[in-house]
Amino acid sequence: MKALIVSDIHSNKDAFQAVIENAQLHGGFEEIWSLGDLVGYGPEPSACIELLCSYPHSAVAGNHDLAATGNLSLDRFNPYAAAANRWTAAQLTVDQAEFLGELPLTLEIDEFTLAHGSPRDPIWEYLITEEAAIACFTHIETYWCLVGHSHMPFLCIPRADGASFMAFPEGRSIQLDEGALIVNPGSVGQPRDGDPRASYVLYDDEAQTIQHHRVVYDFAATQEKMRLNSLPDYLIDRLAAGR
Repeated sequence: MKALIVSDIHSNKDAFQAVIENAQLHGGFEEIWSLGDLVGYGPEPSACIELLCSYPHSAVAGNHDLAATGNLSLDRFNPYAAAANRWTAAQLTVDQAEFLGELPLTLEIDEFTLAHGSPRDPIWEYLITEEAAIACFTHIETYWCLVGHSHMPFLCIPRADGASFMAFPEGRSIQLDEGALIVNPGSVGQPRDGDPRASYVLYDDEAQTIQHHRVVYDFAATQEKMRLNSLPDYLIDRLAAGR
């Protein structure tokens, strides 16, 4: 089985479609694993839900998914994110809102634990510190953990004296073994590592490998859709910078 692992699509259908097409060029996939924040920020929430659901998939909820469906208060969101979530909520059909609202906070698939933020706080924790990584390793019963939320791709392994974060190289197969590992595939729809290209990971369970890929997409087209829907300029501008 081959899985396309994505996170933080954020209503950006142009980026999501580009990722799917690029993944098919790199051996394809049989199902999609989504690590949350399918909606929020971007201009096409309904289309992104429909695109995900057109493939076999497993998905967990992100904070934006829950906020857009009224299952999470907007109090902790910045004004731009809150405005986008209010707009998103008005675009969803009843069935789409139910789909997002019923997503689990965590999932276990084979030897992977899936969470948006982290296993101990799936909604809000940014797994970007050594303390959070150590807590993650103690909160999972699987070998490997997949997280999103920070919009930054990385690998993290435990050390005798803590945990070590590493850059996730592009295009190189990383062999999985029985050692613990945290994987962040980066963001499809709103990267924040200074690279505006959409980011994703392919998993091959037969070869037991993961590969990180980036793909160029037409972010200017997404920006124009955002302008037409009067979404905040701050969210529009940051797509070009990958920040």
